[in-house]
Amino acid sequence: MAEAWADFRKFLPAIELAGARTVSLPDGRSVISGWYLLRFHDDSYYVGESVDLSRRIAQHVARWGDVVTARLLPLVASKHELKRHERILTRELEALGVPLRNVINADITTGRDALDDLLSTVEQDRWLADPRTYNAADTTPLKPMTAQEIRYSNQAHRYHTKPDAAEVTALLRTFVESSVPAPRATEFQYWSVSTGTYGGKRRLCVSVGTMEVFVVRDDLTGFLNVRRSLLVPTGEAERAFGRRHPRARLQHSDYDDADGDVISIHCPNLDTLQGILDDPEVTAAAARLTLDVMRKHCCTYTRNHCPQVVAAVYPEHRRQTPSHYDIERAPVEPSQPTPMPPDTTTSGDSGSTDDLLTAPEPDDLGDIVCYWLVMPGSKKSGRNQLRDFLARGEWRMAPHPRFEAKVADMLPGERIAVRTRRNTGGDEIPFDRRGNLVSVMDFHLTGTITANPGDGCSVEVAWDPAPPRPRSYFLYTNQDAVWTLARGLHPIWDDVIGFVFDGKPQQNIDALRNHRFWADRFGDR
Repeated sequence: MAEAWADFRKFLPAIELAGARTVSLPDGRSVISGWYLLRFHDDSYYVGESVDLSRRIAQHVARWGDVVTARLLPLVASKHELKRHERILTRELEALGVPLRNVINADITTGRDALDDLLSTVEQDRWLADPRTYNAADTTPLKPMTAQEIRYSNQAHRYHTKPDAAEVTALLRTFVESSVPAPRATEFQYWSVSTGTYGGKRRLCVSVGTMEVFVVRDDLTGFLNVRRSLLVPTGEAERAFGRRHPRARLQHSDYDDADGDVISIHCPNLDTLQGILDDPEVTAAAARLTLDVMRKHCCTYTRNHCPQVVAAVYPEHRRQTPSHYDIERAPVEPSQPTPMPPDTTTSGDSGSTDDLLTAPEPDDLGDIVCYWLVMPGSKKSGRNQLRDFLARGEWRMAPHPRFEAKVADMLPGERIAVRTRRNTGGDEIPFDRRGNLVSVMDFHLTGTITANPGDGCSVEVAWDPAPPRPRSYFLYTNQDAVWTLARGLHPIWDDVIGFVFDGKPQQNIDALRNHRFWADRFGDR
């Protein structure tokens, strides 16, 4: 039963492990992430995930000693995606009645830090003792990331064509080699680099866990986050740092992942950034922070990772292609078929509703499921209309630099809705408008994204049957070409998502019209 299920799920053929003491891949291959299915002597099974399948299976072999076979389902994916789909696979096997050791040994990873899945504690300590030497000796190739490269091809092109691209890339290499453990092995799952985020204001941003650690802005200023207790534990240490780097500015920062022990070094230009990265005391403090955060958990910002930037950092290490492992497979989904706040909200006539929600910036949302509200083309243009979307099984917009990164972020399986916005004084308004115009979003189509070609202006969509008439959402509206929402970040977002995608019959209109922004015009007297 389990083997037939594994065939259906397209796991690779079984690898015989009976009597094996070690499990390893040939030298020169990149780290393979994905899922695995172990069979034991008693015909029980274990299904799991890992960012390094070879290492993880070896740990299981050493733990139990009675592993007979292993089957792999490789995929370059974030830790969030690996764990999410592991739960799907486990539930499916349980439903089939397959005896699982997952249930008996649910806490197999208890006591291990997150990075131990890839580097043992001994290896981590070796790296921390001399990061540059350790990384220089590492021969791990770059991972295959074809899908991610397609999604971020436009951002990568802009990065490489900007002034000083070579200098910025060299600076990034200096940081990565001195402050990131085994960077080609840990890329994507443990650290990521984005480009063009924050409305294009950031040339690059390196993230670990839930925090940024190294940022270069488009104006070539930037900052580096390090352990304060190592770099400047005393006032005298701060003064000594100031004498070494007179143009750099220390600023106390607050990141949850840093547990209060962090300080930011802000630099006015690339020369100053290079100077602090040439300072061994600075890079030691940066390396300690990076390692500590990686040990806590994997990177949550893989959604925005741009592999081409890393490839530029390591031109001598070619990014391997999917054919090396046959690993670029379709994501695991159940048998049946990340979040960004609005850039602009409107009330219908004037003012701002920014105080309605306090939510993370678009680049701070990490790996969560996004819901996409998009616009059709203008009626005047006659292009990209509702009929076109239905006929072609896609949504498309005219190329627009402001929204291309958002379109590139759209993932298969995420939900999308086409809406238009208008101001109205019509009879359909379900409350007393007192002579005021009311802002309305009309929702014409909903569907599920099936593929993203990476052109920054279109996605393929399986559209739901069109409703006989659009459904209207009042007051809290937006007219951006692409507006991204996510659950659990703000009650109004949850209300919009429930109304548009879950079939909720009515919006919570009373909460909106009595909000202080609208209360004078529409609230209860």
